Amino acid sequence: MLVGDFDFAVNEQCAQYHECSSLTLFIKAGKPLLHAEYSLAPSTFCPESKRLGLSSVRKTRDLIAKRETCPV
Repeated sequence: MLVGDFDFAVNEQCAQYHECSSLTLFIKAGKPLLHAEYSLAPSTFCPESKRLGLSSVRKTRDLIAKRETCPV
C-alpha cells in the first residue's frame, strides 16, 4: 500500500469483497478511509466498519445525493 504517499483513501465495496481489514493501514497511520457500499445493507457492513474505524456509507450505483450512514 502507498500509505506514505496519500493523505486519505477511498474504497468501494471492501465489505462485499471481504477486503476492509487490509485497508486499516491508513487508519493506523491516522489517515481517513472513506468507504462506500452499494449492494449490502448497512446492518451487514456497519458493525465491521465501525470496529475497523472506517467512515462508511451505503450509496446507490447512480451516486445520487441520498446515502445511508452507519449509526454512531
